[in-house]
Amino acid sequence: MLKFLRALGLVAVASVAASSVGGCTKKQAVVTTVPTNAPPNIDADPYALLPFGAVMVASLDAHQIATSTAGGDLLALSERLLPFAKDIDFQVKRDLDHAYIGMYSFSGADSIAVLVGTFHADKIDAAAQKGLQTSYGTIVASTYAGRKLYTVANYGFTVLTDRTMLVGTEAAIRRALDRIQAGTITREIAPWMSDWVNQTGYPVLVASDVTKQSFGKTVTNLLPWVEGVQYVRLRGRFNPDGSFGMSGALSYPDANKAAQSANGMQSMVKSFALMAVMKTIGIDPLVRNLSVTPAGKDVDFQTVIDEKSLRALIHMTTDWMGSGGPPAIPTPSGTPASGGGTTI
Repeated sequence: MLKFLRALGLVAVASVAASSVGGCTKKQAVVTTVPTNAPPNIDADPYALLPFGAVMVASLDAHQIATSTAGGDLLALSERLLPFAKDIDFQVKRDLDHAYIGMYSFSGADSIAVLVGTFHADKIDAAAQKGLQTSYGTIVASTYAGRKLYTVANYGFTVLTDRTMLVGTEAAIRRALDRIQAGTITREIAPWMSDWVNQTGYPVLVASDVTKQSFGKTVTNLLPWVEGVQYVRLRGRFNPDGSFGMSGALSYPDANKAAQSANGMQSMVKSFALMAVMKTIGIDPLVRNLSVTPAGKDVDFQTVIDEKSLRALIHMTTDWMGSGGPPAIPTPSGTPASGGGTTI
């Protein structure tokens, strides 16, 4: 679960940064592609551009995130992650509309984001020819699937049209480009994931299949209720007071296991109640008003992340991105015939 939350943090930052290149290790990369006779339907369904086998899918409304109370911190971080934004005439708040993200384990921890907004492939190409510099080296030109690429190691982004860009690991991007070249652009994410991330009214939506994830004894001893989790669904939106309201569900193999886990999570509620008392002496809790409800095989929950704590999490993500590699991603288990539940 801790790895999952770290991955979620990285995803959130990537969505408003328009590129995860700065958040990778020095062995990661930048990939840029100039479109070549892109199919007319390439902008029609962003999820259809995600390769098969996603273990996590997320939908992030970049406009709502960028204009939130914490948006300033994220925009400042994006400037650090994309130092050549001015060279390619790109502004996150102005040009990025939405991010659709998939995480995989093709060759380790792989990820790809379909960014929707306004992009200038010609300006990117011109700037790269002059020698775009990053903290990980100079972007080098190459080609793949009949397209012009600019890379530094194995991470980056590729412009498909003036409205669509891909960001992620090179393995994931190559798979996406293979599908585009073959003309097989169809939605292949699990149906329950698709249903969840297509909800309206939430700028943050995440669905994950963690059936192959091993949390280890350290985590299960600390958080015993995570043992046996099969599916995770999260959704969030910003409240008028600047806090971030979050709800979702954890799905288990059976109702008995879900009930046991709900009891374990209830013990956390008592801890959060104590943290609320701490607020009276000037110590803000990370979350407040946590409620947990067993519902068949699911454990539904909702909580609120304090504005100050949310901004602190963004700063923590900055430290993670600057000091370590990508978080571990669960091994994909294929497309489940069912899963995820329907109870929230």
